[in-house]
Amino acid sequence: MSTIQKAAVVPAGGLGLIGRGLSYIPGLALLFGIGYAGKVIARYVPHTEYVLFAIAIGMIIANTITLPRVFIPGVRTYELWLKTGIVFMGSSLALQNVAKIGGPGIFLVVVEILVSIVVGHYLAKWFKLKEKLGSLIGVGVGICGVSAIIGASGAIDADEDDQSYAIATILLFGAVMVFLLPILGHVLGLSDKFFGFWSGVSVDNTAETIATGFAFSDPAGKVATVVKLARNALMGLVILALALWYAQRGLTGEVRNKARFLWDRFPKFVLGFLAVSALATVGFFTPEQIKAMTGLSKWLFTLTFAGVGMATRFSDMRAGFKPFIVGFGVEAVVTLVNFFLVLLIIGA
Repeated sequence: MSTIQKAAVVPAGGLGLIGRGLSYIPGLALLFGIGYAGKVIARYVPHTEYVLFAIAIGMIIANTITLPRVFIPGVRTYELWLKTGIVFMGSSLALQNVAKIGGPGIFLVVVEILVSIVVGHYLAKWFKLKEKLGSLIGVGVGICGVSAIIGASGAIDADEDDQSYAIATILLFGAVMVFLLPILGHVLGLSDKFFGFWSGVSVDNTAETIATGFAFSDPAGKVATVVKLARNALMGLVILALALWYAQRGLTGEVRNKARFLWDRFPKFVLGFLAVSALATVGFFTPEQIKAMTGLSKWLFTLTFAGVGMATRFSDMRAGFKPFIVGFGVEAVVTLVNFFLVLLIIGA
């Protein structure tokens, strides 16, 4: 987990409500400036999207200077803007389109999760790493990166070191995939739909997945978002299954309330996305309102992508050689399997 993510927003009891609100302004202004700079640069570089430049600028800043604390509260909000942007994006995707995209995506997601966990388990065993570390890497690759690792760590009683190694490994490959996959997609001449599905099931963290999709094209970004939401929606179920598997072998405590377990780990913003999409489907919003919400979601993603870069600190990615190899193996196998599955199911 990055320094930005771990830093405190404000000292407890130190500021009132207005003061806390004002404390976010410097960081939000920085995110907006980075995102807008990415848009400006993209105008002068043919066949590119601003997403990559926004992330790159954020990464350069985060890894070359010590960010003054005044910026940290606002910068830390980038995941909030990601989730809010996803909810508003639902206004531009009617439920029938979501179902059309999500149907084949569900099959791809289930296969991808199974492959990730199985490959992570056996590669960890091959390299003589702890079994739980292999499970955390597999879950992180298969579902939604850091969030899945944190959720699974508590469920299977993993050591804090295992969690840190898994997170560092996932963050490293997430940063690589954002830049690598769009390039490969253009070199291979992939369609927007193909790339959206491929990136949606292959990239780990939600923010990086959406960034990768939009780095290729706007239509690809929308497809990648819906496919990624299908992965996120299965997080509670997969972590519950993993917890039960470890519990049956006497390696963790018993899960007493399975329904509560699932609800606690279900990403609630997925429900918001579906609710807004349902309202748009029945004509609740006017065309002007849909246009406004779509535009707002794009600007919120601008803050998100800048935040992704700011949260990518290479000093936090020292996972060690063996976890890195296992992570690379899982990522490589999953990405290749996903490519051929998408080719088989979706077509070129």
